Amino acid sequence: MTVTHDETPLLFGVLGPVRVWRQGDEVDLGPRQQRLILGLLLANAGQPVSVGEIIEVVWGQRPPQSAMNVVHRYVGALRRLFEPGLPARSGGRWLLGDAAGYRMQVDAGNLDLLRLRSLADQARSDEGAGRFAEAMSVYEEALGLWRGPCGGASKLGANDHLAFSVVDHECADLAREATSLALRLDRARSVLPVLRCVADHRPWDEALQAQLLLALSADGQQAEAIALFQNVRRRLAEELGVDPGEEFREAYQVVLRQNAAGTTAPVTDEPSSPSPHAGRMQVARAPSLTEVLPAQLPADLPHFTGRDDAQRRTLSLVNGHVLTQTSMPVLAIDGIPGIGKTSLAIHLAHQLADAYPDGQLYVDLQGFDPDQSLLHPTEALQGFLNALGVADADMPASQHARSGLYRSVLASRRILVVLDNAHSVEQVRSLLPGAPGCLVLVTSRKRLTGLATAHGAHLMTLDVLSQEDARSFLTARIGTARTSADLPALDEIIERCGGLPLALAVVAGRALSHPDHALSAIARELRDAQGSLDGFSDMSNDIRAIFSWSYRMLGARAARMFRLLSLQPVPDVTVPAMASLAGVPVAEARLLVGELVGTGLIVEHTPGRFTTHDLVWAYARELVHLQEDDEAREQASRRIVQHYQQTAYAASRLLAPGQALDPPKAMDTVAVGQVDDATEAVAWLNAERHVLKAVVHRQIEDGDAASAWQLATSLRIFYQREGWWQDWATVARACLRAVTTAGDAIGRARMVHSLAGAERALGDDDTAARLLRQALDLYSGLDRRSEQALVYRDLGQVSSTQENYRDAVAYHERALRLVESLDDLPNQVSVLCGLATAYSGLGRHDASTDLVGRALSIAEALGDLDGQGLCHETLAHCRRAAGDLPAALVGMKRAAAVYRQVGSRMDRVACLVRLGDIAVVVDDRVGAREAWQEARDLVRHLSVPQAADIRDRLERLDADTAARAPVGR
Repeated sequence: MTVTHDETPLLFGVLGPVRVWRQGDEVDLGPRQQRLILGLLLANAGQPVSVGEIIEVVWGQRPPQSAMNVVHRYVGALRRLFEPGLPARSGGRWLLGDAAGYRMQVDAGNLDLLRLRSLADQARSDEGAGRFAEAMSVYEEALGLWRGPCGGASKLGANDHLAFSVVDHECADLAREATSLALRLDRARSVLPVLRCVADHRPWDEALQAQLLLALSADGQQAEAIALFQNVRRRLAEELGVDPGEEFREAYQVVLRQNAAGTTAPVTDEPSSPSPHAGRMQVARAPSLTEVLPAQLPADLPHFTGRDDAQRRTLSLVNGHVLTQTSMPVLAIDGIPGIGKTSLAIHLAHQLADAYPDGQLYVDLQGFDPDQSLLHPTEALQGFLNALGVADADMPASQHARSGLYRSVLASRRILVVLDNAHSVEQVRSLLPGAPGCLVLVTSRKRLTGLATAHGAHLMTLDVLSQEDARSFLTARIGTARTSADLPALDEIIERCGGLPLALAVVAGRALSHPDHALSAIARELRDAQGSLDGFSDMSNDIRAIFSWSYRMLGARAARMFRLLSLQPVPDVTVPAMASLAGVPVAEARLLVGELVGTGLIVEHTPGRFTTHDLVWAYARELVHLQEDDEAREQASRRIVQHYQQTAYAASRLLAPGQALDPPKAMDTVAVGQVDDATEAVAWLNAERHVLKAVVHRQIEDGDAASAWQLATSLRIFYQREGWWQDWATVARACLRAVTTAGDAIGRARMVHSLAGAERALGDDDTAARLLRQALDLYSGLDRRSEQALVYRDLGQVSSTQENYRDAVAYHERALRLVESLDDLPNQVSVLCGLATAYSGLGRHDASTDLVGRALSIAEALGDLDGQGLCHETLAHCRRAAGDLPAALVGMKRAAAVYRQVGSRMDRVACLVRLGDIAVVVDDRVGAREAWQEARDLVRHLSVPQAADIRDRLERLDADTAARAPVGR
């Protein structure tokens, strides 16, 4: 029954791009994220979706702080789209919310997905009852509802998510079932159009491609069928390095036989005895099976703790497949050594065992065990078939035959399969059952992307335990009495173990073997180890040994790269940085990085950025000192510093072409990061911000004050523009101490000047003025006229802020004389604008306007967008001082648009604050709110004075609006 509000029915579509119709007219669903949220809710077909799950789908593992508010805002917008007259904060009839999350109130009458499921059930019922023609017609109607991948999720930028993939698997299964019946009824042409489209979107689904192959042949299109086989085979070989599976090859043989005979396979309109497993591989001879219920799972941990989110995701995955009767679920768990993959998989298997009454199979594939060779799939299959009751006498010799027999034996069973410690997709492929009633859990140090691509596996990468879970982990193992007696020591142990389950287990073992040993003593031992692995070496499951299993699998060049990575200041690195460390081309570095990722020693935590656990980093540090001499370490350290210096210099030149910077010395073996424009420059600097700060401090510690202050100078414009003012001040102070100790006069002048800028940005004008006067003396002693000009400009700006406009004019005029004598056009723009502001403060508005006009002409001639934005902002400020508020409002809007175009965050924030101030004066309260909210969003994650100022403005605006509201409303 259709649910309506105000008698207005809605129709929802999620079998393809998400769409909504009201009385035949399509509704505009708004921005991408809003459509993605609706798609997720519709894909869950009336089931609740938590806010956390919505956030994960929309933003992945790095949501903004405002994510929850944004979700609520989009939900409210969707409700008003569905019911335009809906009062604010009302739940409405369609999109409901409760403690479990949000859900859409839909049924088969208004959601295409539920309609498809209803038709699929009817078709299967008709087919089971022998009403084959009726079943085929219903299948065709169901397939006609499909318009593409569920919700158009990939085009909306969604993360790989169960809800969408479940629906896509479901539609693929339906297409296979419909094709199987169509082939038997000689009606392949009726399903071919949809089958082609579904197969196009699932190029790695060999079962679906096999059905398309047979359907094309049955329709007389043998040439296209043969071409399809060749294309699929080539794609599998080139992109996955594998051959087609048995089912696809068998379908091809059928096509070849039909092509040779010049005819298609004989069919009847209504088969009298359809096979209950149509489309499944038939075994030539049924082996004699004994009644065996395999129960091969190793024992579960007696005190398993944590991983609640992983357990919820797994349960959701299994329930989704069970409820929708889709293809077999596969969960592949990956992570670094010692992260607890096997423990989690075994625990999950025990939790789910009751749902698989026909038993559990387990095998250690020995993928990373240095003392044993990889377990071949043929051998693993023999063990599984033996456990399932197949005698050795009935065991086929080849791997393909055993795999076929294995799938046949499991065809009507519900079995849980655990494939532990897998080395590759190829090692796992033959061990996957074909029955949808089975569940497979795979663990590996590698992320088995090919398993997801070819078999629809769900990938789960484990991270370290949270502080709370790590506490529970240790408490469960060594008892509440000991852990609660010394909570500070417990927290220090957790921190020094980095939340790594293996390290925590080693500590727990030590505590249990020495019951009188206080936790504070264990914490002290770890502290004394100073970040090395020495604090963990007294247990039989030595952490070094676990890490070495992966290390020994590396080739010589990849092993060297792993060792040298420990010379990076922090464990967060890109491919160009790793290429610089190793002194190899970027292309070679990319291959070596892939090898490191493949062994689980590093992980790609965000696209293009790699990291690892602190203890793995410590292991690499041990190796680099054991296997690399002093010269090799020194050269690698010099190369990595040069990488950051050269890339930061290139980025800063893009942000401020007129800035005076000393280029770093180039090294031939150093790769520079790709920063081709200002947008890429800001992105690189933001991504590397913490690393760059660590590099500066590393250079200071190593006694290279010159390199440190040169890098800090390159970072100044970035810190200033993006609002990282605390970092700016911290780095400048550290460098100032270093250059003062080193007696570096120019470095001291530069860092005093830089620190003055940071203090001014943070609101301490008095300290800024004192430092600027000190910088002026230093530059004068060095006869650095261009730097003196900038200090005079900055002193003028401070004076204007303090409303000392006569001093401001004097400082700016000195600056102007210097920059004009040096023909320094870029800095003339800022000096002229500063002088215009000072004249405006003195009431000389005509002179201000003339000065801004001169500055704007220079900025336009130079193509300096930042300068043009400053000119428009300055002119707007002067117009406001002159009382021309409409012109001031227009000018501020123009300046904000320029700053938005160039991506200058803090210039844009300052401009938006002033824009809101002017809007309030002209009683444009909506405009003021929009400007201040935009500014608030820009500084939400920053520790800058503007954040509190903007918040105060918005609160005052709300209070004033409430006071103006008529009584009773």
